Amino acid sequence: MNALIRKDVYTQKMSTYLITALWFIIFTNFFTEGQPVRHVLLLIFAAYYMAISTSNKAFEKESVLINSLPVTRKQFVLAKYTSGFIWFCLSAAAILVYIFLFDTFAPFPTRMMTIPELLIALGCFYLIISLFYPLQFKAGYILATSLTIALPFLSLMAFRIILNIMENPRMVAEQTFFLQTADLITTNQWTIALSVLLISALLTWLSILLSIRIVHKTDFDHA
Repeated sequence: MNALIRKDVYTQKMSTYLITALWFIIFTNFFTEGQPVRHVLLLIFAAYYMAISTSNKAFEKESVLINSLPVTRKQFVLAKYTSGFIWFCLSAAAILVYIFLFDTFAPFPTRMMTIPELLIALGCFYLIISLFYPLQFKAGYILATSLTIALPFLSLMAFRIILNIMENPRMVAEQTFFLQTADLITTNQWTIALSVLLISALLTWLSILLSIRIVHKTDFDHA
């Protein structure tokens, strides 16, 4: 299984890193916004894009590797979910460096991400790939990517709508609701982080079981 994880890391294309840099522009509004929520969203989807970029080959093609290495199909599935954690850690390191530089040199207020925010991002990241991998193994990379890639844009749209509401002086009730929600999240970050991790762990476990079942039932002409 370690060989499969190393394969995912070592074979990542340089173009993937360059395209991932675009997420910084999208989520930070051309590097002029330093809200913590933007950093959480940036981390989730930067790690997500890095993880799914190693799966852009059809499973039938990757199965050639399975047959050439002393690994089982179960190990192949577990390696995919495990390598996702590696991409999350690399993305987190890059984003923390970015936040440090932003806080040091940019004339905009920001702060370093907290540990609960990192855990929330980790939980949300695994929620997304738990949706992606069963879809990929069952229906293919293109459909799985199409269904899950919309999530970043839906998140940005929701965030933009909330900002518009906060700037509208006539929407007092809505502003009060969002302010109370933000205060609740800020005050109870550890509780929310642990809840997200618990839900994510359960759904990831179910996703792994489903993925293993799908892969075991998949037949290949060359297998």
